[in-house]
Amino acid sequence: MTALPAQTDQPQHLVVIGNGMAATALIEELSKHPGRPARITVIGDEPHGGYNRILLSSLLAGDKSLAEIVTHPPVWYAERGVTLLTGDPVTAIDRQDRVVLTASGRTVSWTRLVLATGAQPMRPPIPGIHLQGVLGFRSIADVDAMLSATVPGSRAVVVGGGILGLEAAWGLLRRGMQVQVVHMVESLMERQLDSQAAEMLRRDLEGHGISFVTGVSAAAIEGETRAESVRLADGRALPADLVVVAAGIRPNAALAAMAGLSVGRGVLVGDDMRSSDPDIYAIGECVEHEGQCFGLVMPVRDMARVCAHHLAETGHNPAFAPPDLAAKLKIPGIDLFSAGLTAPANDDDSELVYVSPDGGIYKKLVLRAGRIVGAMLYGDVQDSAQIWHWMVAGADVSHLCPPNCAQAAQGACPCRGWIEMPASLDAALLPDEAVVCHCNGVTKGAILACARTEGLTSLEAVKAHTGAGSGCGQCLALTAAVLALALTPEQSRQLEQEQQHSLRRNRAMGFGFRWWHRANAVMMSLLLLTGLVLHFPGILPLAGRFEWSYRLHKWSGLGTAGAYLLFLGLTLVFHRRWKLDIDGLAMFLLMPLMLLTGLLFLWPALLPEHLFTLAGITPVALGHLLLAAIAGAFLLQHLSSAPFSWWRKRALRR
Repeated sequence: MTALPAQTDQPQHLVVIGNGMAATALIEELSKHPGRPARITVIGDEPHGGYNRILLSSLLAGDKSLAEIVTHPPVWYAERGVTLLTGDPVTAIDRQDRVVLTASGRTVSWTRLVLATGAQPMRPPIPGIHLQGVLGFRSIADVDAMLSATVPGSRAVVVGGGILGLEAAWGLLRRGMQVQVVHMVESLMERQLDSQAAEMLRRDLEGHGISFVTGVSAAAIEGETRAESVRLADGRALPADLVVVAAGIRPNAALAAMAGLSVGRGVLVGDDMRSSDPDIYAIGECVEHEGQCFGLVMPVRDMARVCAHHLAETGHNPAFAPPDLAAKLKIPGIDLFSAGLTAPANDDDSELVYVSPDGGIYKKLVLRAGRIVGAMLYGDVQDSAQIWHWMVAGADVSHLCPPNCAQAAQGACPCRGWIEMPASLDAALLPDEAVVCHCNGVTKGAILACARTEGLTSLEAVKAHTGAGSGCGQCLALTAAVLALALTPEQSRQLEQEQQHSLRRNRAMGFGFRWWHRANAVMMSLLLLTGLVLHFPGILPLAGRFEWSYRLHKWSGLGTAGAYLLFLGLTLVFHRRWKLDIDGLAMFLLMPLMLLTGLLFLWPALLPEHLFTLAGITPVALGHLLLAAIAGAFLLQHLSSAPFSWWRKRALRR
């Protein structure tokens, strides 16, 4: 099919197919140019505004709500004069008549078209892949389906031990499921980590309760209509109530292929993001540029910037060049940063490796002619911003080698020491295009522009307006340093005081909840033990008389009530938010009811006079017994891996 040339005498109507992060980035970039197309229509598959796909793992884990990850609600499009059509996927592109057809039968004409159709999860061609209960991890609908299937104590198998698979496993674990990860390679995240860092990551995640089966692939998913188990290539079967396939993504280029555009693995584009049709562009995860496909935010934003210049005919005509990429894992307590090579590529490359005495920190740099071409940090990522800056800038760091490096003067670094890091990264030296927040692709220039335009003076305001620091949180220190560049000296001092206050608050909150947890564990253990003795006096012959057990049960109950009041106080003082999940229900429904019925049973005089009888106290006693049994089952299921986690961490510290 041959496309007609664009009509220059009619108003330009730009249609964007897809409403993901690439599409919203393009609208943001077009809004900066007065020569943007007069009409813009965005057509999305999903029934939402634009959302941050990177934070789906936080949504699954319960750390963020749907409202918190929706970055571009419908009103945002309306304010920019953009028509948004949601929940109506495009089914065909007619290049001859310059229209697109949607699933609902709608026809939308265009003069220029942008494909931002993203990528779809790869589903390995194994038996049972289409059974119910087998899900991908790519959209809000996928998360909703997983949450519907997450019954505490049920079993989930995640196929894939890359970034997406591990974040899915963490989210399901947080929802109370028993999680196993199957990965066909021995090392987790083998594209980003070497074997040593991968082993440290595996041990830490096992300490949290995730199990791993590596070095073997999933051969089949078994079940009648729903997934019931995953059969491995070595013959083992893993029971599963839910199977999540996170085995990578592939560009969603089917629509482009049907329209007759040139397609490889993705939609083939040039440096100007044009497809084989000069009036059709493509950006984001659906494209293939010089044989390379992309799945991270940073190149997507660069594509949007280049495409916007060409669509708005600014005359600047920039060319897309694939940027260096960095990876982080959005799992609380797992500090990880990886960029570039994971090992020397040839004899001219060298590496610097540092392992802390306790074995909890691992750092590695791959150097070529004194310049960083690969970096890996595990357990301590505070140097990641500085290392990333050196890497992107191509800075020569050979003069920063340890003093015992005999060949540092020649620009080679074959030593096994570690590079001398500056005390802190000078944010003023970073170029405006330097990425500060890798989770959301927010640059230094974007933070400064927003701070100056909107008058932002706090980190919370920067989070709300730009998204910087709202992901994994590892960039907060650098975000604050960049924000300080836009502030007056007095505002900078206030920002520093805010950071110090936040640090003290977090330390105090951690200390308070940690000691509450310990006190509560002791009191609850005494309650369970003495409660068993009271109901089954023969199980512990040495427990003493009934009266002794009764008194200890009574006072441990009072101690637990006191610990619960401490918990409520800490929650109020530190404004800690609890979600309406199993943990929230346990702490704010189960615990108070159990304590209330226990106190009424131990001190029946607290009951109203007409209930102060055997018939009145019996329902209270039975209710308390039932609630205690539920609480005991919850604690056993919820905390069963805690001793093993503590022991593993103790072994790592040794």
